[in-house]
Amino acid sequence: MNARRKAAMALASAAAMAGTLLGTAAPAHAYGTLDVRYARVDTDNCARISGTLPVTPDSGGCYLYDSVDNTYFEKDAGGEALKVELRNAGTLVSKVEFHPQGEKLWIYDTAADGDTVYVRLYTATHGWSAVFYATAGKNPHVVDFDFAEGEPVLVEIYDNSDATDRITGYWGRA
Repeated sequence: MNARRKAAMALASAAAMAGTLLGTAAPAHAYGTLDVRYARVDTDNCARISGTLPVTPDSGGCYLYDSVDNTYFEKDAGGEALKVELRNAGTLVSKVEFHPQGEKLWIYDTAADGDTVYVRLYTATHGWSAVFYATAGKNPHVVDFDFAEGEPVLVEIYDNSDATDRITGYWGRA
């Protein structure tokens, strides 16, 4: 290997390391095929509306257990919560939650490996939100919204920061 090529490789390696240290996020496509699991939950009664994630009712809300922090949706009349888990080879690498109580979006980078997903919301009243993501330095990333009670909310998850490579999307209700 000649000196010029070695120098170019060293520069590329240094740039990649600097990006990781600065907390920049890379798209999730490094994983290949992600296994997506989700649950839409009626926060009146903890009934699972759709999806396969198990829901456990509690007097004040609903648990959806996981290996990170056990999602808890507080009761909210008319609300539909959403939890999406993204897995690679059985390992939870990211999760996204929409909490109707308080209208909060939670994004987790559970692998903290420099790879991430990007999320944005849509409502008929507000249109598209900005694109949000979690990194090792900001994990979970919690975003507050101000939606009207009962307003339908589309949560879309992407593999890139300009929101053109869609992984999945589901509706909830504020």
